[in-house]
Amino acid sequence: MLRYKEYTWLIGKLKAGKNVNLWGKQDIGKTFTVKNCLLKDITLESVYLNLEYPFSVAHLFDVIPMSFDLYYQQDWQNIVTELSEGFNRLLVIDNFDRLHFVSDSFSDDLLRLQQLAKLENFSLLLISRLPLRCFHFTGFANCFEELELNETNTWTFGK
Repeated sequence: MLRYKEYTWLIGKLKAGKNVNLWGKQDIGKTFTVKNCLLKDITLESVYLNLEYPFSVAHLFDVIPMSFDLYYQQDWQNIVTELSEGFNRLLVIDNFDRLHFVSDSFSDDLLRLQQLAKLENFSLLLISRLPLRCFHFTGFANCFEELELNETNTWTFGK
């Protein structure tokens, strides 16, 4: 579980429409923190997507608009325009590092996600085991602030 100082920093960034890459080693509590705490503590319209198997990454860009009740939008640019209007929203993509391994169109996918990341009232929270700079897409990574979960900023509970 993320310590209070970092947790309030994370909530503040997301409420302000910033994008964050939450990363750290496996089993440090990234998903637990987001699913069991953050999504309950934040007042933004939020959607949580997990790229872990059996989710089909090919359908990611169909699922995003449907998750925000944009069922009938076909054109991605129209979807981006719709998502830019109204109140702040949050899209959480867990196991983001899987996208790199399973997507046939990774660079196109990053360009689409970058369009969302540049929206003022839309926050992307990516959960991964690696920092975004490891993906070597600087333009995309520059849209995000990073928060590493490690032994110094998390509470660990005995198993």
